[in-house]
Amino acid sequence: MSRITFAREFLGVIFEVATQKLSLRGVPELPDIGASAEGLTIIVTGPTGGIGQQSAAELARRGAKVILACRNVPKGEAYKKELEEQAAAAGRPAPKLEVMELDVSSLASVRSFAEAWLARKEPLHVLVNNAGILAMAAPYKLTEEGFENHLVTNYLGHYLLTLLLLPSLEQATNQARAGWGGAGHPARVVSVASKLHYMGAVRKDDLNLQKGYTSLDAYCQSKLLQVLFAGELERRARGRVRSLALHPGEVLTNVVNTLPSPLQRLYRQVMTFPLLTPDQGARSTVHCATAPQVEEEPDKVYYHSSCVPIAPSALALDRDLARWVWDWSAEAVALSSDQDLAPAP
Repeated sequence: MSRITFAREFLGVIFEVATQKLSLRGVPELPDIGASAEGLTIIVTGPTGGIGQQSAAELARRGAKVILACRNVPKGEAYKKELEEQAAAAGRPAPKLEVMELDVSSLASVRSFAEAWLARKEPLHVLVNNAGILAMAAPYKLTEEGFENHLVTNYLGHYLLTLLLLPSLEQATNQARAGWGGAGHPARVVSVASKLHYMGAVRKDDLNLQKGYTSLDAYCQSKLLQVLFAGELERRARGRVRSLALHPGEVLTNVVNTLPSPLQRLYRQVMTFPLLTPDQGARSTVHCATAPQVEEEPDKVYYHSSCVPIAPSALALDRDLARWVWDWSAEAVALSSDQDLAPAP
């Protein structure tokens, strides 16, 4: 990506941050987004903070059985208890929640989680690939398996998770059940990406960014990879699974936790006004997971924080690049031929 293009996209992001609350004034609040999730089984990665936390809570409130797939199991259990207590205090039925251990930065953990889930032989109606990091000002880090931290946490771990869970997703698609979540209504894979994918580039010769690293470059590349994957999965699945990516908006979360404490406090004080709250950021996730109109937009893959489909970046629409990314990913995670999907014609 040229410096001019990068600067243009960066200014676009800054403009959206400054104006998003005004532009989203007509969007309903979270409880009024999407539809019922009664009878659905939904896995949410990264459900113990920020957007994932609010998404999991709202989907459970709507009747879904929600699997809290998290790295920190005690934290997940504490959040499960909190939601159960909130429901009891409000006189609502107890939410259907379960905590399972999953660290998407570890391919071994992803394989272990998928093996445990598939052993149940249960249908999975929605997989929400939400877990992610933006390690601002943190030093370059490779995981034990040799992948740059943003690359595997935001993208590659979810790529493997999705492919391993396809049998369960397809089981839900084939399930005889009236309405959304039944036969003829494909299961959904919902990937929480970012508008920052517009600033991303795919370094084919250096996806680990060993030849020049910044946390912003790593984050933007990982989000572009997510959107490329969403489109390629949609094509390869051929209607057996619906694949969507989304921009949740610019949200006030814990992405600054790697900064010194004074900078963290300054960030939260300054950015509280322009940034969305996590529950506002969860709207597009809940929409993509539950809204019936998603089925009426089969050629739409990328959704804005306003819950309407929009065009992703030009790079995200590059089908040759998407196929290259898929093939690289399959090799990187040692995907077996029976777990892979053939490319679309």
